[in-house]
Amino acid sequence: MIQETHQIFEDRKDEIEFYYSVMKNIEQEQQKSLYTQDNQRLFRIMKSNFILMIYNFVEATFTTGLCEIYEQLNNDNCSYNSVIDEIQNIWRDNKVKEVYKADASLSTYTQRVKEIVVTITENCALKLGRSSFGMRGNLDANNIKSICDKHKIRHKASDDNFTLEKVRKKRNSLAHGNESFSICTRDFTLNDLREIKDTVIRFMSDILLAMDKYYDEKQYLRRETKIA
Repeated sequence: MIQETHQIFEDRKDEIEFYYSVMKNIEQEQQKSLYTQDNQRLFRIMKSNFILMIYNFVEATFTTGLCEIYEQLNNDNCSYNSVIDEIQNIWRDNKVKEVYKADASLSTYTQRVKEIVVTITENCALKLGRSSFGMRGNLDANNIKSICDKHKIRHKASDDNFTLEKVRKKRNSLAHGNESFSICTRDFTLNDLREIKDTVIRFMSDILLAMDKYYDEKQYLRRETKIA
């Protein structure tokens, strides 16, 4: 089990549930517990912050899970020929990207090709890190499922209503300053936010279950080279 990821999942989920309960109490009291010059504006800001918390939960859970998988793979000292095709592709593509620069010299390319050949032919241990994730931009359901597919992490997660995409877009609008905190979620009701919260937690729970199985069964290895 990817223990650190589970801890992060539970901690961030508890934060989200607690924050939502606070907003719900404030709404039920018709914001009487707030003492500001503009209670409605503060409440809209709180709702926007809730979106950031949800995105933080998604990214922290997924990236930590991949890091734990990579850490185990690295500790197993897996050779190129011992891992599945998907991991070979990830490692090889990452090695090529390390020198794929306009100002890279021929000697740099030559040396890197030599390192790749030696690693493969002499069964040297592969090393994977964050740069190998293949993460392009911010995360939503499609990005997460695409990265899982590239690693051959089998999952049953679905997001038919594009909820994670909505979270990603709203998060980006806030992060890039395209929308203010008091405007970004002004049209979202608490019921809307509850549905977003529940959908995201359910989606990430399914992804976590798949990553657990991948980690526990060492599914990054070819069947004939499973390590006990």
